[in-house]
Amino acid sequence: MKITSRTEYGLRAMVYLAGRTEGSPAPLTEIATSEGIPGAFLERILARLREAGLVRATRGASGGYALARPAARVAVADVVVALEGPLTLVDCVNADRSCARADACASRVVWRRLDDAITQALEGLSLDDLVAEGARR
Repeated sequence: MKITSRTEYGLRAMVYLAGRTEGSPAPLTEIATSEGIPGAFLERILARLREAGLVRATRGASGGYALARPAARVAVADVVVALEGPLTLVDCVNADRSCARADACASRVVWRRLDDAITQALEGLSLDDLVAEGARR
C-alpha cells in the first residue's frame, strides 16, 4: 500500500488549516507556498475535500479555505477516505462476494486485520492531535 501525493499534500494542507486561528480562511496561494504544494494540484485537492464536507471555501478579498468543522472532529481517516476512497487493501475484505473463494480464504484474515489496524490508527488521530504533535517538535 502506498499513499498518493494527493493524500500526503491534502493532509499537510488540512494540518496547516487546523493550525490557523479558528475559522480564519487561508488563501490557496498561502497554503501552497507554506506547504510546498503546486497551486493547481492543491486546488483540485481542496475541491475534493470541500465536496467531502471537510473544508469550506470563501470567495472574495478576505476569502480562502478553512476547516468546515473543528480540528478535533476531523480524523486523519476522514481526509484519507475523501482523497483515496475506502480504507481497504484488498477488495474482498469489505465485499464478501467479490471473490468466489472469500468464505474459505485463509489469507483474507491477514487483510482484514491489517485493514482494521490501519482504520483504527487513522480514526484515532485528529487534526488537532497532529497540530499538537507539530508544536512539540
